[in-house]
Amino acid sequence: MQARSVTPRLGAGTAQVAVPVFAALILGVIIMVWLAPGFGLSFPASTTGVLRIYASVPRPDYDSIVHGAQMAIDAQGTAAGSKIEYHPLNDATLHDGGLKWDAQQELANARQAVADPTGVIYLGTYNSGAAQISIPVLNRVHLAMISPGNTYPGLTKPGQGTAGEPWTYYPLGIRSYFRVVPADDLQGAAGAAYAQQLGAKKVYVLDDTELYGHGIAVIFAQEAAKLGLQVVGGPESIDVRKSDYTDDARRIVSAAPDLVYFGGITANHAGLVLRDLRKAGFQGTYMGADGIGTDDFLQQAGGTTGGPVYSTLVGLPAAQLPGAAAQAWYRDYKSRWPGDHNEDFAPYGYEAALVALSAIDRAGPQGSLSLTDYREKIRQEVARTTSDNLGGKGILGPWRFDANGDTSLIGVSVLQLNTSWDYIGGMVKANNSWSFKGK
Repeated sequence: MQARSVTPRLGAGTAQVAVPVFAALILGVIIMVWLAPGFGLSFPASTTGVLRIYASVPRPDYDSIVHGAQMAIDAQGTAAGSKIEYHPLNDATLHDGGLKWDAQQELANARQAVADPTGVIYLGTYNSGAAQISIPVLNRVHLAMISPGNTYPGLTKPGQGTAGEPWTYYPLGIRSYFRVVPADDLQGAAGAAYAQQLGAKKVYVLDDTELYGHGIAVIFAQEAAKLGLQVVGGPESIDVRKSDYTDDARRIVSAAPDLVYFGGITANHAGLVLRDLRKAGFQGTYMGADGIGTDDFLQQAGGTTGGPVYSTLVGLPAAQLPGAAAQAWYRDYKSRWPGDHNEDFAPYGYEAALVALSAIDRAGPQGSLSLTDYREKIRQEVARTTSDNLGGKGILGPWRFDANGDTSLIGVSVLQLNTSWDYIGGMVKANNSWSFKGK
């Protein structure tokens, strides 16, 4: 990562030190507990005729992921001669009057899946910080984790995160984590290129202190500078405990940016920051990644954008997926769950579940294998999965996992906020540069 700016932070200056240290402590405790003698890492073979797929996402905000996966599991029902039971968990708890993912809850969810002698796959998480907690727990027992939402590069990619990443997440030295969404080294770069194409000259970069938010803010700032944009502030962390950013907004406006970029999630006050920037006189562009492209962002911002607002999105919105099969899937999804929030992650939940079912089928029955050995067999099949293994049911197009567990998909969409988030086109990468192509 680049050297951090000395620009004053927004009241949470110690968070960037405290959060990684706290996370490292949690990971250390997790590994120590699971390495403790007699903790129970040996499991008998299951004879129930049932295999269980777990999921863990913040609900109800991302029920779309749960429901996308449920469609795939309901349609198939069995794999490797066993009935497939689906067990979605919630990793959100109440924080300051709202639901938000919680580290302790995510840890409890991962432990529940690990302790279940029928648990063979873990779908999740949405938040990259939550994945940081659960990956080492699941890795310790060879339990494959397939994410429909994590985009922080340091979870998988050497040289893209902090010191020790990604190896710190894999105590056994094997990759047990995979994701069907592109990572933020792509999304952050595409966002910076779109900012340039909008005509931005001076940008101010904020983040919400979390793994995902800070990570993509740093990438955006780095790429913006490479493209010749002047980074007049940040990456700089907001104090997510506050509900009023008036003083901070005045200071940001005094730097005269024509674009403010927010790396983070709506639950961490992305909309409130925009609200107070507009009150302070900021008339430029506000921009973020998929973390702000949520159904409740506009309400949080005060019901009006007051100027251009954009978000990027990994892949395509659910309603824009090409092909008759994908469109038929989307119609079915909308008829079953018309009230889902944040529907654009439903296809990734569906595709992740297809990967899980295909890997279980190809691994075959458990037979006399111990649970640990059977989980390892399934993990190996997940790693070998490509879209060709999905029996024509996949809806994301051709892709494969690389050695790090990352998808080969690289698409990034651009959404503009009016009365809702509207798809306006996508960023296309060619010759190591990004350009915008309208819909």
